[in-house]
Amino acid sequence: MKELRYIKCDYSYADYSTSVSPAIERALADGDAPNTVVLNIFSSDSITSGVLDDAEKAIDLDFCREHNIVVRRRQNTGGAIFGPKRSAFLCLYLIPQSLSLPLTNISDAFRITLEGLAEAINQKWGIDAVYRPLNDLQVQGRKLVPSSARLEKGILTMRLMVNVVKTNRTTLDLAIRTIAEKIQDKEIKRLGQRFTCLESEIGHRPKQSELEDMALLAIRKIFADDVKLVGAPLTAKELKYSREYERKFNSEEFLYGNSERVRFKNAPPQAIKSEGRHKAVAGLVRVTLLKLNGKIFDLIITGDFHPSPYGVVGDIEDALRGKECDLEVVRSELEKIYARDDVEMAGIDIDDFMMSFEKALAP
Repeated sequence: MKELRYIKCDYSYADYSTSVSPAIERALADGDAPNTVVLNIFSSDSITSGVLDDAEKAIDLDFCREHNIVVRRRQNTGGAIFGPKRSAFLCLYLIPQSLSLPLTNISDAFRITLEGLAEAINQKWGIDAVYRPLNDLQVQGRKLVPSSARLEKGILTMRLMVNVVKTNRTTLDLAIRTIAEKIQDKEIKRLGQRFTCLESEIGHRPKQSELEDMALLAIRKIFADDVKLVGAPLTAKELKYSREYERKFNSEEFLYGNSERVRFKNAPPQAIKSEGRHKAVAGLVRVTLLKLNGKIFDLIITGDFHPSPYGVVGDIEDALRGKECDLEVVRSELEKIYARDDVEMAGIDIDDFMMSFEKALAP
């Protein structure tokens, strides 16, 4: 039987995402922590953008400042996510190989964990929650559980955020920027209308004990009942790491780290900026180019997709920087990167990138 550490805590969504979560990942990678499951029930409202996105394009930062909504850029992929007080995180930090689990790629990790959570929610409350590839759990087309995954150096992190309480939909619509390409294939167009929560679906606000029951049931479903949870706190080393990450991820330097204001700040004034966006199965792919004398002077690839390893996005940028503004050149470099054994682009293929580059390179 597989043994996992089980932690219950009550950090805000942003605080947990940018301090506790990376601390557990680091300790696990260093061999200083066991395979771990965490249930965190948020203590206050907050919002984050994904590590591969430009926070200024994903979130209305001015609106959030005016309404005292804490905003941070996390180190995980995915889109901008609002974590209201009393909603919950079910997170898994695992070394799949040590557990003999079929969770060695992003696609399978999303499917197995979200199907397990869907079964638990259905069994607990009779809700018709279904898994929708790549990384959504929905009820009649409305998102109940946004999620993200990280698979780096054999460490798998699954972060499943359960929308528990009703959220002011106007606030949600104004805080998170809606990109046209993101909703072109959806029947419900407004962001606030595309989300649901347990409170709305079951007719009452779940108690903490109900959420704990849901989490334990989901873990049993994910691990096919072959699991034992052992309650334990964060270690002293994890708390130390958490304080270090809090200083790093709370900084404006990190928040704007993938923005044009930082990455294009030394661009020559004669460089021409253009942008192309495309919605793939895995999420939005945005390409922002600086073109100069027929070449790609610089570029930023952003979005809410889930590549593995994360650094492959930087590898694509490095491969194309200084190259001719030619689609065949772009495709050739992408093919080289996709051919690497260490690269997984779940839900996004070369043609998805090419759609964005074609728009960005158009005259």
